[in-house]
Amino acid sequence: MKQSTLLLIALAPLTCWGATAEEEALQKQLDQLRQQLIQQNQALHQLQARLEAVKAADATTATAATAGAGAAAATTQSDPARRAPEVGRSTEDLMLEQHNVFDRALTLDFGLSYQHYNRKDLALRGFLALDAIFLGEINLDRIRSDQWTADLVTRYTLNDRWQLELAIPYMYRSTNYQSTGKENSSREFEEQSVSDGGLGDMSLAVYYRVMAETEDWPDLVWNVRAKAPTGKDPYGIEIETSDSGNLMTPKELATGNGLWQLSTGFSLVKTLDPAILFANLNYGHSLKQDFDDVSYQPGDQPGSIQLGDWYEYGLGVAFALNERFSLSFNINQRITLESEQGAEGFDMEKVTGSDANAASFGMGSTWAVTDNLSMAVNWSAGLTTDAPDYNIGIRFPYRF
Repeated sequence: MKQSTLLLIALAPLTCWGATAEEEALQKQLDQLRQQLIQQNQALHQLQARLEAVKAADATTATAATAGAGAAAATTQSDPARRAPEVGRSTEDLMLEQHNVFDRALTLDFGLSYQHYNRKDLALRGFLALDAIFLGEINLDRIRSDQWTADLVTRYTLNDRWQLELAIPYMYRSTNYQSTGKENSSREFEEQSVSDGGLGDMSLAVYYRVMAETEDWPDLVWNVRAKAPTGKDPYGIEIETSDSGNLMTPKELATGNGLWQLSTGFSLVKTLDPAILFANLNYGHSLKQDFDDVSYQPGDQPGSIQLGDWYEYGLGVAFALNERFSLSFNINQRITLESEQGAEGFDMEKVTGSDANAASFGMGSTWAVTDNLSMAVNWSAGLTTDAPDYNIGIRFPYRF
């Protein structure tokens, strides 16, 4: 018994030492876990701070972008000259046909047109006897004229305000002359047809964009045009007389007017979705020109010619039916003053009956065939006797 007690007393320090070692190991593991937890918490706080910083930076960038967009929009609205609204192809084609566009560097526009005239004139040469009987000659003259024109128009845009245009036309004319009253008979008539063609009068134009379209103001363009007498002039053309002397016809037909002409004017367009309003106003002046022969009589009879000034305006409305097709309606009127003519050595005199008033009502449509090629078709009917009975045209503008 004493030996057992002594043995326990001897092993007691060892037991205490073993317990102390185990506690230290556990304490050490606990400390390590606490240290890891502290490090993880620190890493978690760092990640949370970085996330908040990134969100704040994104919000600042978005706010700056919004402010920049608002400033750009405000700048665009405050500076009408820099306003460039997005327009559809149908609207752009319509503006090219009736107005001008400055967003294409080069445009080639090929067109074909046909005009028809039909005129009847009753000529009475005699006197009225007893207020009921006419004694003399009664002639009924009829002139039917067809004119085909093919032209190539080249437009080159220098910048968003200036544009140059060169137009080169080729004309072919065919005119049929009929006269009733041959040998004083209302049943007898005779006719003669004359055809001719050639280069027409070329023109050069300059366009300046005065004001770009805004919500309150239209797009306004000013133009200056010079037309050169490159066509065949109508002065000094001899006249052929029929055997009966009742019908007189020219030997050839003119393709130009023979004079330099200058014109200027304004055109404007205002978009009121879905309608588009357009208008133009122009004034033209012809320069006086001397010719070696101004008479249809045989032999040269030199003289001077000055055609009358003219005033022209047009009004219309169009609708962009979809992205590629538009339809338009317009009315145009051109008033020409009397011309002047004078033989060499004599004063200029007005030519009676040389004034004209040509008004017409028309319709048109544009179709964007491809991204660069469009087709424009127009038709008009004459409202006055000086205007063509009807006019049909088709154009193919190609934009680079």
